[in-house]
Amino acid sequence: MYAYYVAARWFGLAMDVIFLVFLTIVSTTELYSVTDSSTAVIASVAILYSFQSAIEISGTTRCVVDVQAQMTSGERILAYTEIKPEKGHEINEQPPKDWPEAGKIEFKNVSLRYYENGPKALKDLSFHINPSEKIGVAGRTGAGKSSLVAALMRIGETEGDIIVDNVNIEYLNLQSTRQRISVISQSPDLFSGSIRENLNPTGGINDSEIWNVLDQMQLSFLVRSLPGKLDHLCTGGGTNFSIGQRQLFRLARVLLKENKIIIFDEATGKVDKKTAEQIQNVIHDVLKDCTVIIISHRMTTIQRCEKIMVLEQGSIVEFDKQHVLLNRQKGFLSELVRIANEGKMY
Repeated sequence: MYAYYVAARWFGLAMDVIFLVFLTIVSTTELYSVTDSSTAVIASVAILYSFQSAIEISGTTRCVVDVQAQMTSGERILAYTEIKPEKGHEINEQPPKDWPEAGKIEFKNVSLRYYENGPKALKDLSFHINPSEKIGVAGRTGAGKSSLVAALMRIGETEGDIIVDNVNIEYLNLQSTRQRISVISQSPDLFSGSIRENLNPTGGINDSEIWNVLDQMQLSFLVRSLPGKLDHLCTGGGTNFSIGQRQLFRLARVLLKENKIIIFDEATGKVDKKTAEQIQNVIHDVLKDCTVIIISHRMTTIQRCEKIMVLEQGSIVEFDKQHVLLNRQKGFLSELVRIANEGKMY
């Protein structure tokens, strides 16, 4: 709206200047053309009609422009009605109540396009992740790391089979499937509301469980020091907390959901070193029974993972234990580690 009002003010000023110049030219011309009483009458009428016409034309033009600008909202609403719904919303089949119980993930020739007939962001991926494994995903920018998350969350056009605990997620309701997988992204935003509402949006968890998780995240002292404690409001997307604190609150919400599959998509990219270490401890201690996929540019973030997957241009080029990959002289992971170490030197 700010841009609209600025443009409207600028347009109004431009119209006023144009008509001011027009009226000045008309008035000056008519004054110099007066020779007798009859021409004086004609000049007066011309100046009067010029003023009246300028006012009416200016008002009409502003109304037309305003209507055209406001109709943009209508055009957007019509455009929204033409958007195709995501595949899977129409499926009524719900996942089992405790699914996934183990957290086993299997990709079979999975490809991903973000729009119909678009280029493939992932190309025929096939791999297997055992229950409770901690998998690190590495690769250069644009290699397809975040697209792996998109495929698992069924964002975009996917081909192939994604099987979680022996259930093909393609045949399950989309929203229900997404609720069973937790994703923590790089931007730690909170909802506008109380801390309790952020940690327990559905209201199905009692306060004792919330305080227990806050103790695990080392946030209980902070929350107890706030006025209202769990009822303290998060404003502006959580800007009254630091970035690290917001990320820890999001991780606490994930722990309360108790999902078996958790994805960290550059979750430590914007936090300080201490918070990053704290998140790592939670992953390998508190989430030891969960399947965790960690996507990161930092090699230190994924070095404790049991296996590392290296992506390049949407394909898996390496997938094995870290020491096996690092022992390869010209391996992709070895090259990424070398580049990272050279960056630290400078």
